[in-house]
Amino acid sequence: MNFTQLRAFHAVAVTGTFSGAAQTLGVSQPAITQHIKSLEESLEARLFIRNGTTIELTANAMDLLPKVRDVMLTIDDIDARVKNARSLRSGHLTIGVCSPCVVMPVLERFFRLLPGVHVDVRLENSYRLLDLVASSRVDAAMVTLTEPDPHFTCRHLMDQRVLLLVNEQHPWWERTSLSIDELAGQRFILREESSMTRQLFERAVASKPEVLASHFILSSREAVKEAAAAGLGVGITLSRELGFDSRLRGIPLEDVEFSAGEYVVALPKFAEKGAIREFMDMAVEVLAH
Repeated sequence: MNFTQLRAFHAVAVTGTFSGAAQTLGVSQPAITQHIKSLEESLEARLFIRNGTTIELTANAMDLLPKVRDVMLTIDDIDARVKNARSLRSGHLTIGVCSPCVVMPVLERFFRLLPGVHVDVRLENSYRLLDLVASSRVDAAMVTLTEPDPHFTCRHLMDQRVLLLVNEQHPWWERTSLSIDELAGQRFILREESSMTRQLFERAVASKPEVLASHFILSSREAVKEAAAAGLGVGITLSRELGFDSRLRGIPLEDVEFSAGEYVVALPKFAEKGAIREFMDMAVEVLAH
């Protein structure tokens, strides 16, 4: 077993393909295949199961991944500390986001200050991202939580509130706020059950079950926005996730106490290491104001 084999293993585990790992590391795919074969022979254990064009991690690989990630982050961290802060010349960072428009200013600064660090971005809902961080499939994530999760290092970035999305043809277009008592009779466009946005809205209207008598479900924020823009119903989003879309207006609920926070999270043992530390610091610098 050597570092080159471990680095190849990490790249395959993170990207999900041998070709993606080869591209990330700047080597040929046969080289990646040979490194993985040699590592499996050294460990006397199978690490990956091929599933069409993607791979699945075995139990052995899931056990190995956090340890390998710890080694790689430690090396990155030593390099940064030796060369002073924000001098990382290389490395790999996988981040997770639940809202693209929130993370973009952070990525702009990160790419500008640390151009040598390769960044992969995964888009999932907050609960899925926490699972990915916990299993070391994602290094750090920006997630929406009602309160900090004690299993992670959580740094608060901003508060979020529920908004109702309508298009210009909707009678509510000129409204600046709405009461829950006014919501019955509308068709609502909701996210999947694990979505924090949906959970916050359902808590807000829990005393008025008739509000959700008519609704349908879409699996992404972008789909909800497009459906609302097309006039298929009233969409639900969070205040910092609305973005800039002239077709839509976000209207707050005036009598809702439920809110959530946007946090950048990482496993405590990794939060102060290398590129993860830099990303978390930049997220706070850019967004926590």
